[in-house]
Amino acid sequence: MVKTERKVYINGQMIPESKAKISVLDLGFLYGATFMEAIRTFNHKLFKLDEHLSRLERSMRYVGIKPLISKSEMAKVIEKVLKANIHLTKKGDDCWICFEVTPGVGLTHPLMKQKDPRPTVIVYSSALPYDEYVRYYTEGKHAVNSDIRHLHPQTLDPRSKNRSRMHYFIAKLEAQRKDPDAFALLLDLNGNITESSGANFFIVANNTLYTSSTRNIMMGISRQTVLELAEELKLPAVEKDITLYDVYNADEAFLTATSYCILPVSRVNHIEIGKKISGHWTNRLLTAWSKKVGVDIVKQSRKFMKKQ
Repeated sequence: MVKTERKVYINGQMIPESKAKISVLDLGFLYGATFMEAIRTFNHKLFKLDEHLSRLERSMRYVGIKPLISKSEMAKVIEKVLKANIHLTKKGDDCWICFEVTPGVGLTHPLMKQKDPRPTVIVYSSALPYDEYVRYYTEGKHAVNSDIRHLHPQTLDPRSKNRSRMHYFIAKLEAQRKDPDAFALLLDLNGNITESSGANFFIVANNTLYTSSTRNIMMGISRQTVLELAEELKLPAVEKDITLYDVYNADEAFLTATSYCILPVSRVNHIEIGKKISGHWTNRLLTAWSKKVGVDIVKQSRKFMKKQ
């Protein structure tokens, strides 16, 4: 194993990334029955670990199974993986850690009952993908609403974070056919904005922050952080159904996700949003986040991007 190869945790073992494997009969593969979380570090320290662990536990409980691993056990594994790989992350840089749990190996036919249901637990780290988003801090990201609608909460509650994301995958491909530089923005069956494929969505209008109702979106940790920062900055925040009409007439728009934290949106469906990138409140919120974690998020992204 080369010294730069990362180590992955799988079911009690630390394994070189190139050797990491799971069974083709794992229910995470057969059904997409994988409960997952992605967390990042700031100054090599995990950000809001307890919130991520609590959401993982709620996701498993939602589908009707007891948590397959305790919060304390998972926390120890995550710290172990971070410790094993952090030497690959330069001083001043940070990393991403994903942790995933499945119900384990099933039988050849996925509808047959498991004989020995032991969970599969996987934790791995990676470099943050700065190249994928760093220029959008100043240019703004495009978004295109997809013809693929978000899953109705009566089908699968979007608050459960999982790898069953075929609708995201199709929506993303569709958006990129329309605009190769765009994220997909999904609507619900009533035409309300829900979220992007892997990110929450916000707009600012008349000095008020708006984001979609929690009834049909993933309640992102980054989304919650923005709401906390808005309260600190005395920026009124409203959670409600918002439509494309609201978006087109907004002063600012942005996405939130674990990796980039806050990313300005410059246009939706080829309609320009606001007059400046990044907008006044988008910039203030991102600056406040940087101050909160002791890392200049934009400057870090520029410093450690690979394409220079």
